[in-house]
Amino acid sequence: MALDPRLYTALVTGSARRNGQAMALWLAGRGVRVAVHYRESRAEAEATLAQCEKLAPGCVLVQGDVAEAASARAVVDAAAAGLGGLSLLVNNVGNYLRKDLFDLTPAQWRDQVESNLYSAWWCTQAAVAHMREVGFGRIVNLGYAAGERPTFNRLTVPYHIAKAGVGMLTRSAGAALARSGITVNSIGVGIMENSVIKPQNPPAGRFAQYADLCHALGFFLAPESDHINGTQVDVCGGWVPEQIL
Repeated sequence: MALDPRLYTALVTGSARRNGQAMALWLAGRGVRVAVHYRESRAEAEATLAQCEKLAPGCVLVQGDVAEAASARAVVDAAAAGLGGLSLLVNNVGNYLRKDLFDLTPAQWRDQVESNLYSAWWCTQAAVAHMREVGFGRIVNLGYAAGERPTFNRLTVPYHIAKAGVGMLTRSAGAALARSGITVNSIGVGIMENSVIKPQNPPAGRFAQYADLCHALGFFLAPESDHINGTQVDVCGGWVPEQIL
């Protein structure tokens, strides 16, 4: 399946580094102009933008806290203005904290839910307005492997509550937008090579790499995938969350 860069102008949230950076560079490497987004990591974002520009001239830099509704809308609108439209949104932003459920502060609980779930919704809501104008769009959320059948440990409860919500948002938005030419899907991320905590002896004998994540993204963007909507593809090598870390 080939990716047609003429179909896409893309915003990848949280693309200054790690997973978001990898997906932004992958898209730019295929000729897609990308809006590189950051909240505080300006130097890293500028370095990522420079790399993207070498691959796909016309990329832009956007800044803001997408966990806040007004700021998220401003980020999306700035990306659309800078790129001359917006047809792809990758909701990658989401903080991760390992802390016992009953030791969490209210601020930590809110941060986990708002950065992972609220950010996806605020950006989706804003991006859909631009996609409806042209009758085409692709939204790809970053979820969690096996998020629809969760059994999680007490160190990551609000994070997984948020990711379960991302799964529900994905399915509901996909159904609601299908007649508008917009698909909404999710990549269920398992244990990445750069994950903070990793189990021993993963089923596949290795952990997910950036290339695995980008392959799933490309699958959702291929023209042949236009009837795949409201679902999640897990990139986990067979690992399931029941294998508690």
